[in-house]
Amino acid sequence: MNDDRIIPNEISKEMICSIANLAALGVDGIEKTYMSLKNVMLDALTHATIAEGVRVTEKADGYMIDVYVITDRNVIIPNVCRTAQIKVKDSVEIMTGKPVSDVNIYVEGSGKY
Repeated sequence: MNDDRIIPNEISKEMICSIANLAALGVDGIEKTYMSLKNVMLDALTHATIAEGVRVTEKADGYMIDVYVITDRNVIIPNVCRTAQIKVKDSVEIMTGKPVSDVNIYVEGSGKY
């Protein structure tokens, strides 16, 4: 039996950004992902991939993912961030089959923007 399926051996960092973005937006208390222009310009000098308020850097022990968010008003920010860390890590690892070493959540603001 001939199996003609092509299985890619690498997933683009842009796809990982999308997975992380959707996972973070699925957390109650996160309004949207957002990265300031200043951060985007500074990060352009690194080997990270930036998309949709998410930065992904590949390290020896797995992906390091930074997510920049705006939370809803009247939420307990540490609880929302911890939930987002877990959800982003689990989602990326399940979808890619590769380890995530770090998930950092940066709160850029709170409330309607």
